[in-house]
Amino acid sequence: MKRLKRKRLLLAALFAMIGIFGTYFFSSSWEPLILIISIVGCILFLLLSILTPSLEKRLDRMEGREFEEWLADLFEKAGYRVELTPASRDFGADLLIEDERGYKIAIQAKRYSAAVGLEAVQQVAASVPFYGMDEGWVVTNSTFTEAAYQLAEPNQVRLIDREELLAFAKEMNLH
Repeated sequence: MKRLKRKRLLLAALFAMIGIFGTYFFSSSWEPLILIISIVGCILFLLLSILTPSLEKRLDRMEGREFEEWLADLFEKAGYRVELTPASRDFGADLLIEDERGYKIAIQAKRYSAAVGLEAVQQVAASVPFYGMDEGWVVTNSTFTEAAYQLAEPNQVRLIDREELLAFAKEMNLH
């Protein structure tokens, strides 16, 4: 997603520079061509922006590891130091994050199409002492079952559902 944004910005900048430099450096006979190129570039840029799926749709199309990497980008942008754990044998945590005060959080990421159950809460609860963390979170693009909420509270696990995740991403300007 970062690459896509970078490509769009580079494309827009390229057409803007063609328009500015072309108009400045070339004779008036070139101005219509330069103007057309600039207009076509801007139209392409707008079309790419319109046709790009929303954040909600992109989240639902991601694979598990891609979702973890997206979360890593999100938390880094929010100012956390982030470590992705190995894709397998992660001992219940997909990300380990730390804020500027040194508060450490283990995150279990679940990119699901159905509600996330208590197994995710169990996994992250087990990872907190294993990694020496202060707290555990389960973050999903979906919702949680009632059993997950029941188990999370006594284990001091924070559950971040789709609505809260999208609000946080928008707050961080990660659309």
